[in-house]
Amino acid sequence: MSTIEHHSDAGHSHESHALPPELVAHQQRRSMILFIIADAVFFACLLLTYFYLRALNVDGMWHGPDAKTANSIIIWVVVGVTVLSAVAYRSGEMGIRANSRSRFQTGTLVAVLLVVAAIGLTIYQMMTWPIMMSDGSYASTLILMTGTQLVHLFIVLFIGIGIWNRGNKGKFDDGKYNHVTVVGYFWYWIALVALLGGLTSLVV
Repeated sequence: MSTIEHHSDAGHSHESHALPPELVAHQQRRSMILFIIADAVFFACLLLTYFYLRALNVDGMWHGPDAKTANSIIIWVVVGVTVLSAVAYRSGEMGIRANSRSRFQTGTLVAVLLVVAAIGLTIYQMMTWPIMMSDGSYASTLILMTGTQLVHLFIVLFIGIGIWNRGNKGKFDDGKYNHVTVVGYFWYWIALVALLGGLTSLVV
């Protein structure tokens, strides 16, 4: 239950509510899970659009007149780098669980650097692709999915730097590492999205 404290100051009553740490941690995890569910619905809509337009193929415009496709090699390089970043973060998370700040800092730093690499590769990929939005349903849908993943990567980069900085300041040395766990939920989800996106790109 919440603890409620009453303070009196010049005839005014003030209430402060302090929730138990376990409840706060549960609420934070639940909030991230709900956010991931919402993001999963959006991603599912992108996948449905991709396969629906491919099946429909109105006037042969799935690929367009030139039938150009994206370079699958660089797509899978980006997928691999993104998945490796999640693995590195997981290693860091296991480190903080074992009260090893150095392992957490190293794992998270490697994960952040891999995300930076994934962002750079994705931007390069989008700038050098032989396809444009006007080339057909395949091109426009794939570019939209890739752009969405790029936004995901920037979000992961932002929170990754933040969680590394908190660890560097010793914020998790007291064993309260719920924020590390919550960030991990999103990081692993983005790795899964990258993998699903890569598999989808094979269906041309």
